[in-house]
Amino acid sequence: MRVTITDGAFDTPGTPNNCYYAKHGSTIFCEFPNAVPVGAGYETAKPLPEVFGHSLVRGAYTYSVWPLGDPPAHTEDYKAQYERGREPALGLKPVAVGTLKGGGELRFVSAGYADRADWGIKGITLRGRIGEYAMAAIPAPTGLAQRVRVEVPQGTTFAPLTREEREGLPSEIDYCSRDQQDGNIYCSNVNWFVTLRVRIDRRVEGAKGRISVPEPANGDTNPSNNTAPIKLEITGPARADEWVPPVPTDRDDPVNPDASPLSAAIDIDSRTRDIALAAAASAAALALVTFLLMRRGRTRRAAASRQPGAEE
Repeated sequence: MRVTITDGAFDTPGTPNNCYYAKHGSTIFCEFPNAVPVGAGYETAKPLPEVFGHSLVRGAYTYSVWPLGDPPAHTEDYKAQYERGREPALGLKPVAVGTLKGGGELRFVSAGYADRADWGIKGITLRGRIGEYAMAAIPAPTGLAQRVRVEVPQGTTFAPLTREEREGLPSEIDYCSRDQQDGNIYCSNVNWFVTLRVRIDRRVEGAKGRISVPEPANGDTNPSNNTAPIKLEITGPARADEWVPPVPTDRDDPVNPDASPLSAAIDIDSRTRDIALAAAASAAALALVTFLLMRRGRTRRAAASRQPGAEE
């Protein structure tokens, strides 16, 4: 007997010793050496090994049987390719033929699965001063949603990490990013360690963002919790004694591909400073020349006044 499961895999440590399996596989072969009468109906005396999957599933067992030593064409050499189980042998027990469902398939729905489900998300609050970064952890969405869409509040700017920051953070932390196809901001992580980071640019009274999850393919039993607010609490104005970092982007510096956007901004600031210093030096030099010319003019006038015949 060959049994294959869809949308899942067998928990192979529980495989009987008259069955063969592949680790984390979805197919099991079992041999029943005792003779059975033609036309009789049977089912396994015990359930097959448990099934596990990455999520709640709706699947099916597909099965086929044939006499030992006479497998269908293209059947795998399971004794050579598969491992043999170690648990007590799986037996058969007779059942009334009328109770059996034909077609070689038994459909099932795992516990908790439904055609419709409740996917949802809770809101978050961003706190910080104007001109500073603000971060908040995004809660894991309910249901099976794997990513959420983010609309940042007015007066804030989505601030992804620089290359140096990304490389310096623990690998299990995942930050949000802008989708290059549709331009929207999405956050996702298999284990859901997700942090949203924005820069607070200015105060906008009543500003709120929004975080949302999609609906399940077959509909949501409670669509009212698919969207939640992103609140913004500004704790104070920008500090006058601190340099406010610019908003980093994922674009590389076209002049220096190895420089981060933040370092590129710092380089721009240093160039601006150099230009300002040069301009100040030029202004000082011009003022000195003007002073010397004015002084020379006064000296000439004084000398002329001391000549004979000059008026007092």
